[in-house]
Amino acid sequence: MHPTSFLGINLSDGIKRRHLFAYLLAALISSGYAGALAVLQPGLLAVMNIPIADQGSLTGLLAALQEVVLIAMMPLFGVMADRSGRRMVYAIGLGLTSAGFFLYPHADSISELVAYRLIVAFGGAAMVGMMVTVIADYACEADRGKANGLQGFVATIGAFIPPILGFMPAVFAKQGMSELAAQQVTFAIGGAMGVAGTLIVLIGLAPHVKRSTTEHEPISQMLRNGLAAAKDHGVALSYGAAFISRGDLAVTGAFMGLWLVQFGTQNLGMAPSQAMQELAVPRVLTTVSGAMVGAILMGFISDRIRRGTAVMLASGLAAAVYLSVSFVDDPTAPWVFALLGVMGVAEISAFVSSQALVGQQAPAARRGAVIGFFGTAGAVGILVGTAGGGWLFGAISPAAPFVLFGALNAVVFVWAILVNNKISKPSVPPAEDSSCVAATS
Repeated sequence: MHPTSFLGINLSDGIKRRHLFAYLLAALISSGYAGALAVLQPGLLAVMNIPIADQGSLTGLLAALQEVVLIAMMPLFGVMADRSGRRMVYAIGLGLTSAGFFLYPHADSISELVAYRLIVAFGGAAMVGMMVTVIADYACEADRGKANGLQGFVATIGAFIPPILGFMPAVFAKQGMSELAAQQVTFAIGGAMGVAGTLIVLIGLAPHVKRSTTEHEPISQMLRNGLAAAKDHGVALSYGAAFISRGDLAVTGAFMGLWLVQFGTQNLGMAPSQAMQELAVPRVLTTVSGAMVGAILMGFISDRIRRGTAVMLASGLAAAVYLSVSFVDDPTAPWVFALLGVMGVAEISAFVSSQALVGQQAPAARRGAVIGFFGTAGAVGILVGTAGGGWLFGAISPAAPFVLFGALNAVVFVWAILVNNKISKPSVPPAEDSSCVAATS
């Protein structure tokens, strides 16, 4: 029987158009949470009267705690998804994230702030893992690249949600609210997104399909089996690609705007707000525009060539672009606009190609666990990009974090060349002998 198709993507057996549509809405909300705290937290810390000298270290601590939780918990949530279904774990993730946002601006102390950030972190670990796992379940193998490209496109649109939230406290304050109340209402709107996302997931995603291979298997054994999947050349390469692709995104998001604002204030005599508006925003939007194009483009490419070759092309392009930043003395130079546009294409291409590869290689019955470890590799990349990149930015030069990840992309590029011919699609058990079989949804 010909598979159901939606937006040009052939769907796995049992997956309906409404299931994919619900997933895309949930992915949009999930992506909106990705940078929301980075945008909203500085204003909240000021309202809480945290000393300026302590705000930087506290911000770093909270971000590091979140990444540590993601590193530790994503494999466990992946195992839970293999046993109990994606829908339940995704709903837990969105629900916890929502609760954390509602609570965050009501913290009366740093210890409370840490506790609420941990709630967000546990929710994020479940939510981010399911974003990758569900789309791997829903698409036929031949259209896995396009599906991940569509997800990358939606995630890029979701990146506009944090700036919108960032404008809201000032709007509410002008309407007569206190600064604290303005923050609380804004965070409540962010929390309401998660409530909506939880309902969408519970109502809209496909039901769980039990599998005999994992239904009664101990969780510890499921974790070991998920980790053992890295013996496969394709899975191992996807983990390396996850590390660099998430690190690429983290470095660009954390340091490009900062570099431009500092350059504008120190070299062009601009006020910080003017530098942000005139220098940072147009160039960040150029990167985002490149990412939107790159997501769709790499999605199509990943379905027409070997998935390992797609990772090789994406990491090679990212290596060239990020290493080229070493030649940038003036980030406001006209040619840098073009570089940033290509940077957007490169970083999202690594993101899309890595997800398509791990979705192809991960055994259907253990896909949640394998993608959980894939997410852990990405979280480590983010931690290296933000923490290590922050040190390099201050101690060496603003270009140094980009050069670091240019070199790391080059390592993955060479790795992909060496193992590409060793990557083979996993055999499908007779019980799952179909090119379009849904896993545990």
